[in-house]
Order: sequence, then C-alpha cells, then structure tokens
Amino acid sequence: MKFEINNRKWEIMEVDGNWLLCEYQKEYEDAIFCFGLTKYDTQIIYLNRDMKDDVKKQTLYHELMHCYIWSFVTKGIEISEEVMCDISANSHDLIHKIVDDYFKKIRIKDIN
Repeated sequence: MKFEINNRKWEIMEVDGNWLLCEYQKEYEDAIFCFGLTKYDTQIIYLNRDMKDDVKKQTLYHELMHCYIWSFVTKGIEISEEVMCDISANSHDLIHKIVDDYFKKIRIKDIN
C-alpha cells in the first residue's frame, strides 16, 4: 500500500521473515528476529509477513513513527519526555489512519 507523509511517498510491503532479518542484520548484526524495517532511502516500510495481525499492526505503528520523525522532527534535538509527548500527540491521527487503511485493504484482499 502507498501513502504520503509530509508530501513524501512511501510504500508498505510485507516480505519473507528471513529476507527481512538479513536486511536488518546489515545494520544490527546481532539481531535474531525482525518485526519490521523502515528504509529511508527507498521510502519503504517492510513488515514481516509471518506475524499475526495484532503484532503486525503494532509493528506498523512503530515503523510509521520512524517515518513521521524522519519527516517532521528536527534532527539533532534532545528528545525529552515533553518532546516525545508532542510527537505522539501530533502524529496520532495520521498514523492511525494509515494503519486502519492498510488493514482494511488486507481484509478486502483476503475476501476477494
């Protein structure tokens, strides 16, 4: 599914868990499992397709926060509790809409 955050086009893709782990290990070599991965250079969020929907949904919220922070938050600032609360409050509606839309599309695809 494709979406936009701050006029940047992103895509969500579900991929094989082994492929995802190999990609994640390029950055974190000690990793033994990967739920999801956000690639800023290609603007793609990868989700491990082998997870149950509740875990997949929580992972997508997490990965979308990476997109949001990368798109809207000034780099190099100290992330205090107040800043984190502002980020969460300001991103909530946008991120939840993207997740809801994504899981609606999955359900429609499963029905067809």
